[in-house]
Amino acid sequence: MHIVSKMPPYLSFVDAISKFPETSTALGVKLDAFDNIILTAPYGIKDVITMTVKPTSYFMEDKTRAAIYRKRVESKNWKGIWEGVQIVYPK
Repeated sequence: MHIVSKMPPYLSFVDAISKFPETSTALGVKLDAFDNIILTAPYGIKDVITMTVKPTSYFMEDKTRAAIYRKRVESKNWKGIWEGVQIVYPK
């Protein structure tokens, strides 16, 4: 994805997840060597629990990424699909 986005390679999977557009989608799950589930949530899970969609800090850093976030959120139609979801738009 970093190639498509014209970015340098990610440092790790956590770094890649931290660059997702929305905090509520910036989640990763994997199994460790003992089959324990490991949740990676660079922005926490509060937004998932409260059904809040807002941009990650990475997508707030510049207007181009903020516009990508806005277009993505609108194309997903989450408000039409999920009753009670709250969408936060960058200012």
